[in-house]
Amino acid sequence: MKIVKLGGSLQEKGRELIRFLSDYAETKNHTVIIIPGGGHFVKRIKELSEQEVISDDAAHWMAVLGMHQYGFYLADGSGTEIVESMEELRNVVHIGVLLPYTLLKADDSLPHTWNVTSDTIAAFVANKVGEKSFIKLTDVDGLMDDKGLLVRQIHAKAMIKNVRTGCVDAELPLFLMQNEMSCVIVNGNFTERIIAVISGKETDCTKIL
Repeated sequence: MKIVKLGGSLQEKGRELIRFLSDYAETKNHTVIIIPGGGHFVKRIKELSEQEVISDDAAHWMAVLGMHQYGFYLADGSGTEIVESMEELRNVVHIGVLLPYTLLKADDSLPHTWNVTSDTIAAFVANKVGEKSFIKLTDVDGLMDDKGLLVRQIHAKAMIKNVRTGCVDAELPLFLMQNEMSCVIVNGNFTERIIAVISGKETDCTKIL
């Protein structure tokens, strides 16, 4: 099973990526679980939170439901199965889009802050199903150093120490370290890179260990 977080930054080609991954999963007999990001669906919620119109708890659950909206958008027209429970998730044959509200309500252990977004939620889901890694698809090549060069590998502990999270949320490095997990960040605009990461081959990406 491959856990793939599909970021809101890829919304315009998100459905195309879903269809591509669906064909790939069927051809290779893989199981791919898509964790939707928040993107535009969560933007207004964050604005309300910053204006202190809503509480942190309300913002957390509203943002999770924003992921649901993006998930419905991704699945619509792509013929992809929507899943919400652990039982449904484990029964996915090739590809499914997970709406995480039910899982998070059943195990409400993640902090209700903006340090936790769909990145950490994807890691949380991967951990729940016994996977020790997940793939984050976004619109950049990965983490960049001070010179603008791609960081191909970095330890989560180093990210915490340097307070450098780049294109991932602030909680993710800590969650990865605590649960002995890893993450690969890859540019979803290049399907050959996605396949390389899924296949364990070298490509342009950032590995967080």
